[in-house]
Amino acid sequence: MKNKLVCLAVFAGALIYFLLFNAGIPITDPVEANYALTAKEMVASGDWLSPRIYGQYWFDKPIMIYWLIALAYKIFGINEFAARFPAAVFSAASVAWLFWFADKIYASRRTAFYSALILATSLEFWVLSRMIITDAVLFLFTSMSIAAFYLQFINRQSSWYVVAYAAAGLAVLTKGPVGIVLPGLIIFLYLISGRRWQLISKLQLLRGGLVFLLVAVPWYFAMYIQHGNDFVNTFLGLHNVLRATVSEHPQDNVFYYYLVLFPVSLLPWAGIFFLSLLRGRKNHGAHFSYLLVWIAGFLGFYSLMATKYLTYVFPALFPAALLAGRCLQVMVQQGGRRQWLWLSGPTVFLFAVFAAAPRFFPYLTDWTSLYGCLAITSCLIIWLQFRGNVRLLPESTALSVMAVSLVLIYSVLMPLADSRSARDIVQHLPSKGADVAMYGDYATSAVFYSGYEIPELFLEGGKKDTSGVWSGKYTMPTETIDDFTVRTRDRQEVYILVKSEENRFLSEPIADRFQLVARYGRLTLFKQQIGP
Repeated sequence: MKNKLVCLAVFAGALIYFLLFNAGIPITDPVEANYALTAKEMVASGDWLSPRIYGQYWFDKPIMIYWLIALAYKIFGINEFAARFPAAVFSAASVAWLFWFADKIYASRRTAFYSALILATSLEFWVLSRMIITDAVLFLFTSMSIAAFYLQFINRQSSWYVVAYAAAGLAVLTKGPVGIVLPGLIIFLYLISGRRWQLISKLQLLRGGLVFLLVAVPWYFAMYIQHGNDFVNTFLGLHNVLRATVSEHPQDNVFYYYLVLFPVSLLPWAGIFFLSLLRGRKNHGAHFSYLLVWIAGFLGFYSLMATKYLTYVFPALFPAALLAGRCLQVMVQQGGRRQWLWLSGPTVFLFAVFAAAPRFFPYLTDWTSLYGCLAITSCLIIWLQFRGNVRLLPESTALSVMAVSLVLIYSVLMPLADSRSARDIVQHLPSKGADVAMYGDYATSAVFYSGYEIPELFLEGGKKDTSGVWSGKYTMPTETIDDFTVRTRDRQEVYILVKSEENRFLSEPIADRFQLVARYGRLTLFKQQIGP
């Protein structure tokens, strides 16, 4: 009972941290708005089976993330807090699960505590815990599956395979085939790396496979029955196979992409992670091999994929936090001051990078609170490293990151999100009865916040290009400039929202009929003028 209460306390503390300021962060383009709008249309349509966006079926991702956001809408209303609530809850659950798992395999509450702190305050984790994407949900289910398989291996009499396969099924409902492919790959690599063939019988392939199918298959089967090959070709063909074989962002398709990204995502704990690798089995014993394969499997698998995203190796933070947390626990026991440079050095470096933020966000003006927080926390870390009780560095670093991250969210990320959202500019639209179109890059958040159906105008009055391999991703309504001009010539309330293409729009003949109404970030709103 005591252990459960401790885990609950860890979950509650993490949840409070991940929820702070979420209500004030607008929904941004291009990614977040797709999820938020799809869940909104799910609630409006009452169809909880088939995701749709712009009134059309949308097979980009499986159903789980839309269910979660739509359920949050039902509880809290359709707003930013509700849209970000699932990511915060699942991130907090991942921290609590890591705490429990670390305590289970290491039998050390201190190791568990350090591991949880590391995960919660790693750069990528605290950022993604507030974003409206699938990764926080996938992180929990994938981590539960791979960790439960390990518990199945190290316990003589165990039914952890049920959790392992069920979690993999939920991961497949969250992201698709990768939800079972990655756990399967990790297990396969672990078995062959040490010739642990005797563990195959513990996988319970038949019974576990049945559990997996019962969890994962019903929704996919129902979707196939309703939509047939359109669902299979779009979901599996475009959004899974094509991403693996054709690079969506060719400039990122380099072999070292994740080798650079992963340590950055771990900051300020990257140094401790590397130190844990150097010390290897000395700190971790038999657990080291499994955790190392876990990390290497993710990095290797996604390095071979043609399309690279910042979030793809995100779940590898779980085993990395375990390794680093155990390393911290050993460092506290050993004493000494020099070894702690592996923590204080990356921390001060990260804070220095944050201090350079004004150079990259010149439109932001209030930096007093950020600079003050960075100065205080940096001085604290430096003083502890050279003069104070160096054993307090883990807790001090975590608290410093929490303080700095909250200031960053308020003073940097919220204004940055404002510049990437149509929330403010659509306030200039009438609540209903207007004709609204989009020119340039499409801002889905304008549809989410305004409730209007907003067609994308064809550039230069020509036919929209749908020949690219990725064209199937884009399902927004479209209309030629000529057709829009004829349709709205005598209407009173006609608006065009322009994103990143204002100069080009002003060169269009239609621009002579429109007058500037408002400008926010990269978005500009024009209204048609009637009469002489």
